[in-house]
Amino acid sequence: MEKGQKIAKAIYFIKQNAKLILRVSVILGLNGCSLGERQSINLSEFKELHLHKGSENYEVKEIIPLRNKASYFELDTIQEKVFVNSFFEPKSTDKDKIEYHILRLDLIGNTIDSTEAHSKLKDGTLWNSNYYINWLIDSDTSKHKYLDPFSNKEIENPYEFKAKETDPEKWLKKFNELYNKASYVYESSWNYYFKIDKKWYFIKYNLDIVDDGFVKNHPPKEGQDVRMVELENLAPVWYHKGFKDRDTSLIKMIDYESTYYEEKGGLDSYKYSAGWWYLEVYMPLGDTIRIKRYSNYEDPELKLYKVPTEYGGREDVLFIVQKPKDAHLEQVAGMYAIRPRDPNQPQRRYKKSSIRPTPKATRSSTVQNQKRPRSINNGPSKRVDIEAIRRQ
Repeated sequence: MEKGQKIAKAIYFIKQNAKLILRVSVILGLNGCSLGERQSINLSEFKELHLHKGSENYEVKEIIPLRNKASYFELDTIQEKVFVNSFFEPKSTDKDKIEYHILRLDLIGNTIDSTEAHSKLKDGTLWNSNYYINWLIDSDTSKHKYLDPFSNKEIENPYEFKAKETDPEKWLKKFNELYNKASYVYESSWNYYFKIDKKWYFIKYNLDIVDDGFVKNHPPKEGQDVRMVELENLAPVWYHKGFKDRDTSLIKMIDYESTYYEEKGGLDSYKYSAGWWYLEVYMPLGDTIRIKRYSNYEDPELKLYKVPTEYGGREDVLFIVQKPKDAHLEQVAGMYAIRPRDPNQPQRRYKKSSIRPTPKATRSSTVQNQKRPRSINNGPSKRVDIEAIRRQ
């Protein structure tokens, strides 16, 4: 009877503290470590990017403030400059206005200039439904109107524009002429924009001809005149890859601290957690940049970019874009660059190694001071298993 009472008390305790036990197990499971090991990590060394002071050899430079969303990180392969969109949408109670900007950056993250626009085509044209701008190509911020190919006159408002030519056969003939001649063709809501000899023409759809099938047979032409290249996101796949398969040579998760948890049972059951990610970024000179970031348990919502060296980029300049979430005020936006404090410092540290000659070897056959790249520090070897939360 006494044994049965103890079992009953244990079951009662587990039921009453199920959520607490679950949250503790999530945190420990994510880190794959014991409480003693977790306490050995000095989390105060990890700072948010907008508060980070950098390290001995690297500084953290703010490019876009934490209230603004950064997107479309692209490289102009001709100018060898970086372009990124900055967007701010205030809440309804704010007095601020919506802001759209495109920033032109040099290869180490300095802002050269910017303009009010938000759509870039692959040829460098800044596109708007009413006008286009060549600022990215020639720094001219003038707004140019599209031309009507039937009259060769400027179109004030494409949405209200009505072409004088309504005959379907003549419309199709002119369309095919423009489509075949254009170096770039952009389609939006069945309307077509054609770039011919550096000028843009607009032709409004004809309902007697244009439908989804027509658009499918006349796709945009974007491959002939390309100067803008979207750079590869170097961040690892966090949630759908096991720890052993994840590339941790650039960035590694050290800890995760849940501050929010919810779950729902039934047919549409789910479990969700959000909290602080503690991450280490490994730079080529051996410096470790310790950052923290608030996000959901699946992904820290960071994008990492480096400009390829063949376009003049440096190995020691890392661009970081943060994705915000309205549900969590701590999950801020913004864009930053981790870059050398001294632009003249070496991009990578090399270490000296000597191969001792055998007794019979001559001095000329001895390899001395042979240089090879220093291996990047992969940080602590403690295993962080983010998949543990899915098993709870």
